[in-house]
Amino acid sequence: MKNILTYIFLISLFSCTSTNQKGKLIGTWYSNSDDNYRFLEFQFYNDSLLIYDVLGKNSAQWTINKDEIYLTHINGFTNKKQLTYSYKLNKSNELLNLKILGDTIIQLPELIKAKNTYDFFQKKVGIEIDLPIKETKLEQIGSPSNLNFNIYVGFIDNNLKVKTDLSSDLNNLENEVSKFKDNSRDELKRFMRFNLIADKNVTESQMDSIKGILKQTSIERIFRTYKSKQADYENNLNWFGQKE
Repeated sequence: MKNILTYIFLISLFSCTSTNQKGKLIGTWYSNSDDNYRFLEFQFYNDSLLIYDVLGKNSAQWTINKDEIYLTHINGFTNKKQLTYSYKLNKSNELLNLKILGDTIIQLPELIKAKNTYDFFQKKVGIEIDLPIKETKLEQIGSPSNLNFNIYVGFIDNNLKVKTDLSSDLNNLENEVSKFKDNSRDELKRFMRFNLIADKNVTESQMDSIKGILKQTSIERIFRTYKSKQADYENNLNWFGQKE
């Protein structure tokens, strides 16, 4: 009798642990930090999983066991019927590391949990940016993205912060721009532009000061990103804006 009760207790404990871990994964996870995978989105629901990647949409059923996720009934751009991931969450349960297990172990880029794509963007750059709204028609400046040198201007604890994809300030901007241009084909260099992704509460004098720094580099064109009816950024990060 005692052994039976112990067995039931262990089964219940394992079930509670799996349910608790599964709850931590439910939600939407994003990454766009890897050139091989580009934009990745994992949408974990109670029993189903949707995956959006460079090839399109995949769907599957999923279960969890200790530190592994098992996918079955897979539909999409793969001929696999089953797939196993090892996973690891950080202490805050906001970052997710996944590895595809098999003959070759494939490390996926780190995923960030977020409410939508714009929330993911803010978490990734580490700045709060409430974009200004424009009623007039905007120009698409998010594609091709390799022509954009992004400048992020927003606030951390009510303090103005200006950064790039590589640095926490603009002190090394000239060198960053030189490397950015060196990695591009010569015929595309004249189309390069700064993309100012700036909070609506940044003052005009602050913006003029930032643009003055940008104009000292070899990139001549400056655009600013806005929100509008055609671009709210909750479902994608295809930037729209106008030339400054």
